[in-house]
Amino acid sequence: MAFEDAYFSQRLGEEADWKVLAGYRIFNWTATEAFHPADVVNSRNFDSNVENLEKKGELTLELERTLEDGSLNFYYWPRFEEPDYPGKESRLGSGIDLERPVWIDQGDATSNQNWGVQYGARFQYTLDDADFSFHYLNHIDRNFPVVGTHNHLTVGTVTTPLELRFRPYFFRVSQMGGTLVYNYQGLQFKVEAAHRNFEQKVQIFDVGNQGLRQPDDHSEVALGLEYGLSHESSGAESTLLLEYQTMFGVSQARAEEMSVFQNDVLLAWRYAFNDTMGKELFLSFIFDIEREHEFLYNLSYQQRLSDVWKYKTGVRIYDAPKKKTTAQGLELLDKANHAFFNLIRYF
Repeated sequence: MAFEDAYFSQRLGEEADWKVLAGYRIFNWTATEAFHPADVVNSRNFDSNVENLEKKGELTLELERTLEDGSLNFYYWPRFEEPDYPGKESRLGSGIDLERPVWIDQGDATSNQNWGVQYGARFQYTLDDADFSFHYLNHIDRNFPVVGTHNHLTVGTVTTPLELRFRPYFFRVSQMGGTLVYNYQGLQFKVEAAHRNFEQKVQIFDVGNQGLRQPDDHSEVALGLEYGLSHESSGAESTLLLEYQTMFGVSQARAEEMSVFQNDVLLAWRYAFNDTMGKELFLSFIFDIEREHEFLYNLSYQQRLSDVWKYKTGVRIYDAPKKKTTAQGLELLDKANHAFFNLIRYF
């Protein structure tokens, strides 16, 4: 069980321009459908849809200043929430159970305490037909762990691990980034970007790739187009989506180790019936433009059953056969195909 949104908030002052909030929060800092370089605050459940991982709430102290056409927010996160990883029997797992993660802060490679100092700020504003945001974060990274052991011995050019462990190591990172959504005659242009500087460069022996690894400073950029079509006869609406994400500052080989979507394109169609039950059909296709034969297909349908019940069902197909000795990127999920049915109760 994990908290999502469970918090207290209070407006301050006669004008109520300030608000204080304390508790568990889920943040949505993204502008795109599948690629989310700026939306990194929350820890994830990695045993979920890889392009839209479920989020875990983060214990948050927040101060917000409401502006005429936007807001300015300051954040403090005293606790690092551990991500959830699929077990070795899971269809989305790697055949092993990962150990409890370690976060490296100020050069300490042995800390597994959940408490520490993390902070950030975000500015959001609407100007005519454009919505944009900028943020700064200094926190423990959630998305780019190195899995292995820090206990190793190097003699000359040969490094030997002194223990065989599959432990995720997370590092403190300073991140700057933002989002932009611009509407022009029914067409939405989207940009989402982030640049990350890792503060500690501790070498970890990566058991899977058989070599020393450390977090590499890099940038991620996602671009998107979205176009809506109204079906006057039925009252329904179709939305066509095109998105692209890439990474800068690291080699292609390193990017493939770090991210499933290091140079990928999304094509998608959403059909909203716009009825009282909120029926919606969604079809998407993701493919890598550098790596041959790496595809992800998704078909889903959802609707409400009542005011408190909802279901979602669909099929997902991962088609990415391994090309080298070690699986990288989406190859890790090759043939993890499945159908699903989720029944949701709201309280």
